[in-house]
Amino acid sequence: MSGLKRALVSGATAGVVAGLCIGGIPVLAQRGGGQGRGGGAQTAAPAQQGTKPPVKIAGDFDKVKILEPGGATPRARDGHPDLSGRYYPNHAGRMLQGAYRIPEAIMRQFDPEKTPQENPVFRPDAIEKYQHPTPYGTCPPGGTPTSITTQATEHGPLEIVQVPGRVWLLTEFPQTIRMVPTDGRPHPNDPDTSFNGDSVGRWEGDTLVIDTVAIDTRMRNISVGRTGDSNAWLHSEKEHVIERFSRPSKNYLMYQLTVEDPEVLMKPFVSAPHVWTLAQDPNDVWTEYVCSANEEPEVYKNLDQQTKEEYEKSGRDAATQSGRQGGRGR
Repeated sequence: MSGLKRALVSGATAGVVAGLCIGGIPVLAQRGGGQGRGGGAQTAAPAQQGTKPPVKIAGDFDKVKILEPGGATPRARDGHPDLSGRYYPNHAGRMLQGAYRIPEAIMRQFDPEKTPQENPVFRPDAIEKYQHPTPYGTCPPGGTPTSITTQATEHGPLEIVQVPGRVWLLTEFPQTIRMVPTDGRPHPNDPDTSFNGDSVGRWEGDTLVIDTVAIDTRMRNISVGRTGDSNAWLHSEKEHVIERFSRPSKNYLMYQLTVEDPEVLMKPFVSAPHVWTLAQDPNDVWTEYVCSANEEPEVYKNLDQQTKEEYEKSGRDAATQSGRQGGRGR
């Protein structure tokens, strides 16, 4: 990623460096067995005579499996589902890596065959103004809903802290803190604009609905389920974001996003329900993952014009090609 300096990285990230040197994808271990950072899979069976012994994969990626539901949904004292926990954007309950491709059934957040998702439909007169690649070397902050949706490619965690009357949404990268009141208050008549926007929450049955307005127009939306930053788009002052969180079982959290913006979109963009899973390692801790501007923007300024034009063209071409192919689940 251009423009990023990572102060601390997770053990899974460090492990992938060694894992990249091993060809092929290991066969998943059967369900069950001891719990661990890989989600609690059994150790592979001993090799048969005449065959090579199983290969140890750095980061325990050979042990990753789909989590079981894990039991009933935890409940808070007020009877609502307790959403508190640390979750990852996959079916494994741990950090995964795009560089080490384990089976899509574990990696992706939704199955497009079962829960299809349309791509955003932009107004023809808005494409030139609002849909273009993030400028090279920039380091944008987190915001709503990007701090959550960008995890489809960042693979980082979302931590939810729920207490009576409010919920905190925390993301590791981009490091973001969102405090959402759930006591029934409305939006202010004239809310202050911010990257996170003004959010209020309410319960609809067992679903927490978070309604957000007044999002800074410098904040880009990352297309949920589409790959690459070239699919990000800017928005107008009229953008309205609705997020729905539900917890069908102990190990699973569902997230669904609706984006309304009459100046940019032909119709509201509604995502498929996306899967997040509860961290399985009790020692899974927060890490500092900082994005800060570095020297690359200055390097870009000094590039010759032809190189700059080729870079910008490649970004536009990627966005166009992705739009033709449609959304892809992670």
